[in-house]
Amino acid sequence: MNKLFTLIAAAALCSALSVAVFAHHSFAMFDQTIKVEFTGVVSEVQWTNPHVWIMVDVPNDDGTAVSWGVEFTSKVHLTRRGFSPDLFSLGDEVTFSVSPYADGSPGGRFFWVQLDNGTYYCDGGARSVCEENN
Repeated sequence: MNKLFTLIAAAALCSALSVAVFAHHSFAMFDQTIKVEFTGVVSEVQWTNPHVWIMVDVPNDDGTAVSWGVEFTSKVHLTRRGFSPDLFSLGDEVTFSVSPYADGSPGGRFFWVQLDNGTYYCDGGARSVCEENN
């Protein structure tokens, strides 16, 4: 009976922990049915966990800039895809494609980026964009 109780308790704990892990990765805040492209200047690089962030100043029609936030995956996943902390420098002009925030806020989830030297870096779902352009 003691072994059965231990086994059931361990299974319940594993189940509870797995729900917490998957809950963290919700993308409900993004409208993944569309992609938005924008060009701007890198104003901040946050090479941190759990997600990397790049802030980009995007000019409005009136000449003022709006800060767009681009959310990436973790540093580990990006490093495996060829990204590095020095890939983005402050002042670089970049063009991003993102799944925008569903509430219309400026920014979104990373899809692909074109650096000022013309090189593309892509999320796993955008591999064809990188293959066509690099």
